Amino acid sequence: MLDKTKVCFITCVNDEHLYRRAVSHIDMLHLPRGFTIEKKAVREAGSMTSGYNQAMKESDAAYKVYIHQDTMIINRMFLYDLLFLFQHHPTLGLLGVIGAKDIPANGVWWDSSEKAGKILENRTTYGYLSFIEADYAYQQAAAIDGVLMATQHDLEWIEEFDGWHLYDTTQSLVFKAAGYEVGIAHQPHPWVLHECGTEFDQAAYVANIERFNRWRKTLKN
Repeated sequence: MLDKTKVCFITCVNDEHLYRRAVSHIDMLHLPRGFTIEKKAVREAGSMTSGYNQAMKESDAAYKVYIHQDTMIINRMFLYDLLFLFQHHPTLGLLGVIGAKDIPANGVWWDSSEKAGKILENRTTYGYLSFIEADYAYQQAAAIDGVLMATQHDLEWIEEFDGWHLYDTTQSLVFKAAGYEVGIAHQPHPWVLHECGTEFDQAAYVANIERFNRWRKTLKN
């Protein structure tokens, strides 16, 4: 039985300094009365999906927030907003802060012409990305970005994707295939700051797109 008074923050960690910063922001969140917070750091994970599955199975929290080690939650009311959305929308299975309303043929959500949500990010300098905004509560999406992915149901992550890319898009499709909605929260102001820097393994991402498109066809079938 999952504990409906517990929120677990799950992170794959290979940079302790960044993770300590992320935890410091979690510790500053306003905690609703009667709720507890759990934090699970997965170190030396073989992949994002295997790390997330490991922590998911170890936690009895009904609400889980899968968050990058370089993601700083700057909305101090995040837990109140998250619980309001999940408790008032039982079909909302997976919630994020940025993503897309459709997935292009190449499988890359940020190539969509209908991106949604907003986020602050720090690459070479600070930037503000803002796309389609939800009229109320949340915007339904085809896929959300892995910077922050919150759930109120446990569905296994697809470990066929055994690296650090496309786990977020695949999990979005897994939730939709299970009959749940995937959403991007209405945010008057960005909920998170992503200290992402400029490092990105483009070759590894491209190498996984063909695998993703094959997998997506099997899911539809």
